[in-house]
Amino acid sequence: MPDPTSADHGDPITDPASGEFHDPETIRIRRADFDDSRDVATVRRLVQGFADVSKVTLSPSVQDTVAPFLGRRAAFVLLAEDLGPERDPKKPEAVAMLIAQRILSSFQAGERINIHDLYVIPEAQGRGIGRRMLSVCADHARALGCSDLTLEVAGDNAPARSLYRTFGFDIPEGDVPNGSVLYGKCPLS
Repeated sequence: MPDPTSADHGDPITDPASGEFHDPETIRIRRADFDDSRDVATVRRLVQGFADVSKVTLSPSVQDTVAPFLGRRAAFVLLAEDLGPERDPKKPEAVAMLIAQRILSSFQAGERINIHDLYVIPEAQGRGIGRRMLSVCADHARALGCSDLTLEVAGDNAPARSLYRTFGFDIPEGDVPNGSVLYGKCPLS
């Protein structure tokens, strides 16, 4: 069976707001290899970028150990790499990451995938990369026999809430209490 984390996902996308055309062929999504020092450095850079936009300060020890930590757990990290014509094909730039983990679902006597973090660098946002990463994650979860995806999202993160809702997560619309964190589940059947 082909690896769903490196499959082609999607036709060309037109952004309705800008009318810009984005070709999914210029973005490759693959699993991070924690034995590859470049992937370890990339995961560290993207985690730091996500922490920066989340206004979280990472201690030096966390910065140094986050990628090896993820590599030792039942976690997997998806990287989205920009393969556009202006890029060196031997050194594509990772522009997004999704960190997820297999967890138990006691009520279903099975497993599910919990998405811990989804981060797209600001310069690459609005190109459908987050949706494609969710799709690759869902394909990987199905291949593992998982029943659904779960995640938490900050209540004040309206763009993420909208993305997750349109993907099929049961995230509420409208205003929520300040500082709230919302739980969402998306069935895979």
